[in-house]
Amino acid sequence: MILLKVTSREAYFKALEALGESNRSIGAWRLCRLLQKKGLEVSRATAGRILKTLEDNGHARNEGRVGRVITLKGQEALREWNNEQVSRESHNALAESLTIRGRQHLIDALIARRAIESETAYLAAQNVTDEELSRLQKIIDEHEQLLEAGHSGAEKDAEFHRGLAEACKNRVLASALDILYNNPNIGQVLEYIRARVGSQMARDHRRILIQVANRDKEGARIAMTQHIDGVIEDVDKYWAEIAEPQGRREDAG
Repeated sequence: MILLKVTSREAYFKALEALGESNRSIGAWRLCRLLQKKGLEVSRATAGRILKTLEDNGHARNEGRVGRVITLKGQEALREWNNEQVSRESHNALAESLTIRGRQHLIDALIARRAIESETAYLAAQNVTDEELSRLQKIIDEHEQLLEAGHSGAEKDAEFHRGLAEACKNRVLASALDILYNNPNIGQVLEYIRARVGSQMARDHRRILIQVANRDKEGARIAMTQHIDGVIEDVDKYWAEIAEPQGRREDAG
């Protein structure tokens, strides 16, 4: 597909949507008005360039000197874009539900992780390759080095869990876990809490990896469950011993 330099991807597909909704061809002037109804302000010149790019990409065809109409290829592209929007809205809704607003929100997110990750650990022990084991080992080593140097290890924590999910060879579980880890608040808040109560995630990761490397499926599942349970205990301990005495009953930050 030809990349647009003069307008956004949203304007491109909103224009394609306008063509798909119209029962007659659309020119630049009419496209301006239709996009305006969709909440987008573009000039007539920009609308003309959008129509030209749609045609160049095979998503629209010129119908005489009147304007453009959508093509079958354009209809398929529009369907894919609409499906993408639905998927993004669902993703955003889940991400919003995981936004950390207090202790219970954080624990709810951890319970969801425990359900998913105990299974990813089990399957990883069954399906992991030697190359993946080496990569996971390297992540843990780098995580420990960062912590020893006093730096944040949140990124390596997420990288380990994503790597384990990839090793499980189940795309549905991996995708569900990716949504959880796309929320940066969770990793940062957990790292802060565990630092305050004296726990380290890399230590737990090493225990999990040992079970995975031994191809012990139940052992890996148990190690992961214990890991998440430990994090939940740390959250409870943080709120009981640190947050509440400081008057921060519903604020992790």
